Amino acid sequence: MNDFVDEARSRVAHLLRMANTTDDRVRARIIEYADTTPEPPVMSRAGIVTTGCPQCHRTAWRQQDAEGPVWVCASCGHVEGVIVECPHCRIAMRPPPLGAPDRWQCPDCPRVAATGESAQDIEDRERQRLEALALLDHAIGLCAE
Repeated sequence: MNDFVDEARSRVAHLLRMANTTDDRVRARIIEYADTTPEPPVMSRAGIVTTGCPQCHRTAWRQQDAEGPVWVCASCGHVEGVIVECPHCRIAMRPPPLGAPDRWQCPDCPRVAATGESAQDIEDRERQRLEALALLDHAIGLCAE
């Protein structure tokens, strides 16, 4: 079977094939599950990212629209913009451009982040960046002597 045929299969067919069972009760439960749960979105460069919906507390998927990344609830349809805040400046970071890697940038300082990173992760990355720059400055100074 080629990849195209496999891609054309339904979600139910994939789940049934993974289950590899002939038990009609199990197959019926799998079909019911597929019919009552949302389809995951198409995988993006950042993979599939989820969070809890603030309204119905079910699964919201991260999607990208023309204005940037948004959370879209698979159950109630609630849409909310994704916001990443710079822990140093306490302002919203600029979202990555459409199709670019998941790299948010602070408009006021050199800090960068990925969606879902903690403030500690962002500060650790900045500390490592500053340490690397100091080492490079030292190495350049040694070469100049």
